[in-house]
Amino acid sequence: MAILRLPGGGSDSRKRIPFAPFRTIGFLLVQFVVLALLLLGVLLVHTNQDLHTLDAYTAYMASLAQTSQETLRTWHSDGSAAALPVLQRNLARIAAAHPEQVKTNAHWRRLQALMAKQDPALLPQALLQLSDVSMEEHLRGRRLVLAAGHDARYTLIGTAVALFAFMIFVLVTLAFFRLRILGPLRRLQGAMRSLEIGAFRRVTEAHADPGISPLLQYYNHMIGRLEELEKTRRQYLQDLQREVNEAAHTLVAQQAAVARSERLAAVGEAAAAFAHELRNPLAGLQVGCANIRREIRDPDLAERLGLMEDELRRVSRLLDQQLRGARQVHEKGRRVAPRETVETLLNLLRYQMPAQVVLELLPGDCRDCLLPLDQFRQALLNLILNSMQALASEGGTISVAIAQVDKQLQVTVSDNGPGFPDTLLREGIRPFASSKEQGTGLGLSMVRRFVRSLGGEVQLRNRDPHGAEVGLLLPCPDIAGKE
Repeated sequence: MAILRLPGGGSDSRKRIPFAPFRTIGFLLVQFVVLALLLLGVLLVHTNQDLHTLDAYTAYMASLAQTSQETLRTWHSDGSAAALPVLQRNLARIAAAHPEQVKTNAHWRRLQALMAKQDPALLPQALLQLSDVSMEEHLRGRRLVLAAGHDARYTLIGTAVALFAFMIFVLVTLAFFRLRILGPLRRLQGAMRSLEIGAFRRVTEAHADPGISPLLQYYNHMIGRLEELEKTRRQYLQDLQREVNEAAHTLVAQQAAVARSERLAAVGEAAAAFAHELRNPLAGLQVGCANIRREIRDPDLAERLGLMEDELRRVSRLLDQQLRGARQVHEKGRRVAPRETVETLLNLLRYQMPAQVVLELLPGDCRDCLLPLDQFRQALLNLILNSMQALASEGGTISVAIAQVDKQLQVTVSDNGPGFPDTLLREGIRPFASSKEQGTGLGLSMVRRFVRSLGGEVQLRNRDPHGAEVGLLLPCPDIAGKE
């Protein structure tokens, strides 16, 4: 017995509802179809027998007509002596083919008695007797045709009645399904569509068949549970959003501080290079002043040269201090999952992206690499912020792709903005050279310094039809046993 079980914790809350209406309707439908088929089968068999009888009788009448025609033709052409054997031969063939008709016809017996005399003078009487046989068989055939017509009429009436009853049964069944099954199911469908847009609407069980009532009850029970879960989810999302916003603001502030530190480091690098270039000529001037002071004899001039020498020593000490301060302790490499690192960084940056800028991470994967994590994140941050500044006015999409190329990690940051200036592509990356009004020109320089410190390569190119793309190639050897 087919049943539905309602949700519940114990055996008392479980209902067993048999599908009695469905089973009853199916049983009646099968019974009606079987009876209708049996009735139609009986009528068709009877009709087929009538048709077979009419076919045999038609052949019998055709044989009688052919026999009469051949006998008359032979009589007219060759005489009665030649026509009598033709008549006897055909009558014997008809009697052998249709014995039942011969036995039931009295005219046949008289005709056979005339043929037994073998007298050609009796041929006219025999032909008249054959005509009487044909007339009697014609009347019998008419009765058979009328009987077959009645049977065909009964078959047609029976078929029409069966079809009409079947149509009535189908209409009643459709009405039942429409009211008791399709109606509740349409209400359930409407409720499920409203569920797609977040409306928790219950389904009424009025006029519902007992076979689908458990389904409606289960749906209503599920809607109640979904309402409770939705309330819990919304509260959880609100709390999570608040915590994420707080963490994002903190991390973005830290990233900004790191970015400022990197910019200051770039400035320090430039200052160190400048100090290195000045220290050698200053050392030469200091030695020259000392030599001149030893060679001259004028005390005033020697004193003045001594003051100049002391001042050169002081400037040289300042430059040495500048060079010692520019030395940086390089960050140690550690095992880094590049894709996870980039995903984390992008999740943080989405909170400070303008609404018209879309940030996406393209599909791809690579193995873990040995990298300085903070510097790797800072380099990506500089590239993404550069793309964001390029798209801030018009909006667009920033795409980040990660791939493994042999033993190198390939990271590509691209956008569909205006692209790089021709000067930058032609002359390369230079510190403090920027096409932006408020740019310092240190971002790409810092990225290049980080990549080169690892033995990698930075590639700049413009995309077709528009947009910029920066590719980083970083060494990523097998780190098994190197941590």
